[in-house]
Amino acid sequence: MTANQTPEIDNLTTEFNMTLVAGSVKGAMKTADAKSRDLWFVPIEMIRRIPEFNVRVRDEKYLAHLRTIADSIKKEGFYPSHPLEGYVANEDGENVIYLTGGYTRHEATGIANAEGAEIQLLPIVVAPPGTSREDLVVALVKGNEGKPLTPYEVAIVCKRLTNYSWDTSMIAERLGIAENYVDGLLLLIGAPLEIRSMVQSGELSATLAIQELRAKGSKAVEHLSNGLDRAKAAGASRVTAKHLPGATFKKVFKTAAPKMYEVVKNLRVDPGYANISGDLRAKLDELFDQLAAAEENGGTEANVTASQ
Repeated sequence: MTANQTPEIDNLTTEFNMTLVAGSVKGAMKTADAKSRDLWFVPIEMIRRIPEFNVRVRDEKYLAHLRTIADSIKKEGFYPSHPLEGYVANEDGENVIYLTGGYTRHEATGIANAEGAEIQLLPIVVAPPGTSREDLVVALVKGNEGKPLTPYEVAIVCKRLTNYSWDTSMIAERLGIAENYVDGLLLLIGAPLEIRSMVQSGELSATLAIQELRAKGSKAVEHLSNGLDRAKAAGASRVTAKHLPGATFKKVFKTAAPKMYEVVKNLRVDPGYANISGDLRAKLDELFDQLAAAEENGGTEANVTASQ
């Protein structure tokens, strides 16, 4: 991927509205001529992939991971201890086995077979009766035992669940993450493409992206893009808070703050202090009182806040 290319994240969709009606597991396995031991062993060609269900972004990192898994399967075979996950659906009276978990391993097996492997049967565990569409989407995060989803991919899951009229508290509870983080991920999934691309490519953390989106709004794109330019000019591949506009000022201000405090102290005892306008003098007095209270109480953040 060149510097001007972005991951194919626009091809992913937050929509997943396929209607699934439970079918007969035994009937599907009989139709597929599947072999049963501790698991169902199903011919690979009988396992269908649900269009647009998988939330993986097919960027360079993911494709490299896919290649690694394919090479492993060619060498070691497909581990039955890590079965695929599926859902048996009834479609016009036909029992169909859909893949709901293990998309990378399933695709990697196809690659391995195209390169000489001869893996015909894949182990699969099917969802129990009563499993809903929402359960399957939640399992993309909770049931993932392989490469963890990126924050952007988790954001896609969160967005899908909002499409099912779930609120942020429900999503947070089912996914096992903080409600505030869900809010942030939903903000991220709705962000301009430039920011989403930076996050998915690893040039920007989801945390910093969400922080800047909340603080800068529509100006976050320019703010973060400038920060990335600064990072690259400094030889870094990832923008952090120190690369953002204003970071140098904050650093210098932190160093200069003690000296400024001394200046304010001296200013208050200067004979000319009484000649300063009332409004400005009141603001200086308020600032001095806050700093003096913090100094007296050890300079803790809580004491500074309490004096405000």
